[in-house]
Amino acid sequence: MKKVRDLPGVGVEYALDFNTMSREEIKEFGKRIPQDNVILVRNQNLSDEKVLEVCETFGRCLKPKQFFMHDKVPGLFRVTNERDEDGEKTGLFADKELDWHSNGNGRPSGKEACVALYCIKPGTDSITSFCDTRRAYNELPDDIREIVDDVECLFKFENNTFYELEKDDKELVMFEQHPSFADGVNKSLVYTHPWTGEKGLYFTFHYIRDMWRKSNTPVDAKWLKDYLMNHVFQEKYIYHHDDWQPGDFVFMDQFHSIHKRNAVKGERLLYRLSFDYKKVFN
Repeated sequence: MKKVRDLPGVGVEYALDFNTMSREEIKEFGKRIPQDNVILVRNQNLSDEKVLEVCETFGRCLKPKQFFMHDKVPGLFRVTNERDEDGEKTGLFADKELDWHSNGNGRPSGKEACVALYCIKPGTDSITSFCDTRRAYNELPDDIREIVDDVECLFKFENNTFYELEKDDKELVMFEQHPSFADGVNKSLVYTHPWTGEKGLYFTFHYIRDMWRKSNTPVDAKWLKDYLMNHVFQEKYIYHHDDWQPGDFVFMDQFHSIHKRNAVKGERLLYRLSFDYKKVFN
């Protein structure tokens, strides 16, 4: 495994070939994901089954029975703007812009610690941006870090925040039918990574409906949110992947990072996988 370059602000690109790596070598690679935060590997030529095998070497892959799932290789979420003969979506996050988010923001945290994207068709002018919320936390002034360490938030999905969907869209139906979305879920603004013990911001602001201090000390939620917006989304914490190519494989830790995407143009198909690190850190 050879380091190619640092991804500005957020991670590392490596040169390797998953087709020639042993299972133990792949597991060693998996240990680097929470350490490096976002990892890019290019020029992979993997079968659909091999894409899943790589991620299942790290841990349990999520396999919901939904319309976006690969019909022969469960575990591969289809992320595509392709439609069937009736004009129905065949994948998740079809074509509109996605603002900053991470996996499972409206659910209790910890089950799917990593998301991977494997590119089949890159689309046209496709840009995915990644933000390092661990580094953003570590570089907060001491007085602000003391405040955020004490803050709890209500996270709840609402349409037309990070993603805009029509009322009859089956993606919206899927989101709204999830049992945890009705009331939302309380989570700390600062997480402790369950596998590495490091702290970082859980600042998926589109989901945050309320903020309060656990110590009952008053907090100006608007001021704090505005402060964090200005701090977290500095370019020094962000990498823009603006040259997607078939065979790109991106791994992003869901505690250390958040990501967004522009609106889709051209033919685009990615496989998305979400999994934990149970087989890596055992």
